[in-house]
Amino acid sequence: MCYLNINKIKVLFLIGILSIPLVSCKKYLDEKAVKSLVVPRTLDDLQALLDLHDYMNKRGPHITELIADNYYMKTADFLSRDLDLRQQYLWDPNAATIGAWNLGYQQPVYYANVVLDVLPEINPSENDKARYNAIKGSALFYRAFAFQRLSDLFCKPYSTSANSDPGIVLRLSAAIEDKSVRSTVQQTYDQIINDLKLAAELLPEVSLFPTRPNKAAVYGVLARTYLTMRDYVNAGHYADLYLQKYNSLIDFNTLFPLKNPPFERFNKETIYYSVPTFTNFLASARARIDSTLYKSYADNDLRKVVYYQANTGVNAGTYGFRGSYEGTTPSTCFDGIATDEMYFIRSECFARSGQTVAALDDLNMVLSTRWKTGFFTPFTVSNADEALRIILTERRKELVYRGLRWSDIRRLNLEGANITLTRIINNVTYTLPPNDLRSVLLIPPTVISMTGVEQNPR
Repeated sequence: MCYLNINKIKVLFLIGILSIPLVSCKKYLDEKAVKSLVVPRTLDDLQALLDLHDYMNKRGPHITELIADNYYMKTADFLSRDLDLRQQYLWDPNAATIGAWNLGYQQPVYYANVVLDVLPEINPSENDKARYNAIKGSALFYRAFAFQRLSDLFCKPYSTSANSDPGIVLRLSAAIEDKSVRSTVQQTYDQIINDLKLAAELLPEVSLFPTRPNKAAVYGVLARTYLTMRDYVNAGHYADLYLQKYNSLIDFNTLFPLKNPPFERFNKETIYYSVPTFTNFLASARARIDSTLYKSYADNDLRKVVYYQANTGVNAGTYGFRGSYEGTTPSTCFDGIATDEMYFIRSECFARSGQTVAALDDLNMVLSTRWKTGFFTPFTVSNADEALRIILTERRKELVYRGLRWSDIRRLNLEGANITLTRIINNVTYTLPPNDLRSVLLIPPTVISMTGVEQNPR
């Protein structure tokens, strides 16, 4: 489906020209006169640029899932993959992949900045003010969403040392001559939150397509961001704002007879659609679901059959993931904003503030739609600590392949969860201990050589 309102040739020409600074600064300067003829100038142009969902909605870094612990690989499958991905899989101290960096900066951040740079040159009519605001809010959202995902990979998790820990490069303009400088972790999160809060003021209540953000989507990213920061008061607040606007859940009983993939794209829980760039490294027959995770589901928990399918042949006895909200390719990750995640954020935050009943109400609300009708017994516990333990266990089981596990591992290890990741290849065991320096990815050497920004320590 195409959402563009300018002709395809013009859009493709725009892409080609706007990609120039991503290839060569000198070449860009040589082509500057040509660029001035085709840079977007109207609200139609800017909306068309943001509606390039192959660039704006499908550019998340798949490495966030690749380096987490939802799956494992056998040696033969591992050895058939590219070297850089194999290094990331084993948390090699020298692993550095340019793709994860580029996917965030080249399209979502750069295109958002193009829009934000051009908008001040447009004086909208009274009839166009709402559209102008929506475009500006969308650009701020896309940039913040990209920054948030980059921060999960390239800077330390938020902590008491956030004011001194190196953050990501905050590109706030499309001007290629601007020097790249690393911010602090505090500045990184301040920028993400400021962009999102301004976006919330500008965006409409409802968007025409789930590929475009709206207020609820902003609240969802704010809730996710604050959760990553372990600011549970604000995380719960924004999850609640989301759920006040949108709280629909899928009853998994209605998915039968089960299709493959089980979910429709743009299903009723998806408020904002986003997927990482596909990698066959995570194909279901190759990336086998962690056996302990799979066995943690009760037999009448429908997630056990909706999310997973049995592998066959030489892989018999193992399971692959097929429950993606992406909706077309079963094993493709989905990292957008959906209602079930917001229930889990609010539930966790209730538990952390001692509100045990409210925490379990949210948890049971979700799980009642996930179990076979008539078989779910609501959780009841006597204290908030026990509620939190159950909520975190169920969060892991609910949000598989959402690009969230890596962030959860990092934040929970700061709280003493002591989660150690393990891989076994060629009978050699590789581990990633809690809070290890390798839990922050290396900035690609080519970026270091071009910009001189500070490398992450090893």
